[in-house]
Amino acid sequence: MHTVALIDCDCFFVSCERSVDDKLNNQPVCVVTGDNGCVVSRSKEAKDVGVKMGMPMFMAKQQFPEVIYKNARHTLYHHISEQVMDCLKQMLPEVEVVSVDEAYAELTSLDKVYKQSFAELAQNIKNKILQQTQIPVSIGIAPSKLLAKLASDKAKNCGGIFQIDLENLPDILKHTDINDVSGIGRSHSKLMAYHGVFSAFDFVNRPDEVIRKQMGIIGLDIKYELLGHYLKKVNTKSELPQSIQDTSVLPAFTSDKEVIKSQLRYHLHQACRRMRSDGCYCTIVELMLRTKDFYVVSDKIKLSAASDDEFFIAKEMMPLLDKIYHSEILYRSSGVSLLGLISKTNYQQELFKSLELKSSPLSSAWDELENKFGKNIIKNGWS
Repeated sequence: MHTVALIDCDCFFVSCERSVDDKLNNQPVCVVTGDNGCVVSRSKEAKDVGVKMGMPMFMAKQQFPEVIYKNARHTLYHHISEQVMDCLKQMLPEVEVVSVDEAYAELTSLDKVYKQSFAELAQNIKNKILQQTQIPVSIGIAPSKLLAKLASDKAKNCGGIFQIDLENLPDILKHTDINDVSGIGRSHSKLMAYHGVFSAFDFVNRPDEVIRKQMGIIGLDIKYELLGHYLKKVNTKSELPQSIQDTSVLPAFTSDKEVIKSQLRYHLHQACRRMRSDGCYCTIVELMLRTKDFYVVSDKIKLSAASDDEFFIAKEMMPLLDKIYHSEILYRSSGVSLLGLISKTNYQQELFKSLELKSSPLSSAWDELENKFGKNIIKNGWS
């Protein structure tokens, strides 16, 4: 039988802040998207006093003034995430990174290799990550990815490690709300409630033909993953992201077009840095503005050439701002998304003769300087 683990970093953004400032340990801490933003990560202590995920910053400060609020630092979190994943890959042969704070690992037969139980192996993984990165993790162990996800959620309240096997599986499913199953969306949840399905156990006991009729093949995949079938394999191949985004709140509510332009250029550089790090070009760029009242306006354009160069992309992106910007509206945040990504490794010019490429050694030099001396070592002078 296959055995899969999901390693999930606990309160990741808060844990990153604590790893560089131990004064935050055992304190109620929230990471927010800025003074005009909202809560995106909470420590256990902050959860206990009542702070809700997604709560607007001004509301959280009014209701919970005793909580420490830290502005998000995504460059720091990305760097620490790489350390955590590198630590995992040193210990385990098959690791699939699925997000900045989560990774699946194939554990099948490793109990025999290391001559210890899966729970003991998970404890060693947990200890090593904490020792090397100061990031606490929860680990769920199960026969399938979906059950491993469920186990990792339960691990957060059970000492950090939880294992689901064929013996305890029926009891786990009976006590798992259908809304807590990954892949059951809001519309499906309402449908299940209408038909009297309230637990994962209720769901797996539905006939296949009924599930397929109501949810399609995805529903059947969910059913058999919940029953412990290893359907979705751990994928160790590095795949291109579907998009690369960089967004943040503005320093203050503003309708100043030059301030917004400056922020968009910053977002574009950060997104292009990650794109070059991932080894790809983009062919589409999208610009986003969020108003003071949280209304989102956006527009996108197909580039005249695939590129990883922020200078080239900026020239084609900035006219979009003229289309969606209004001088009488106050804006709270902005962002840039890079889409239509193409791998540099697999790119072959002869297969894409009509697709021109735009790349610049200046951008790569900029990356090297920031890697060596830190972010914002260079200030751009784009027009």
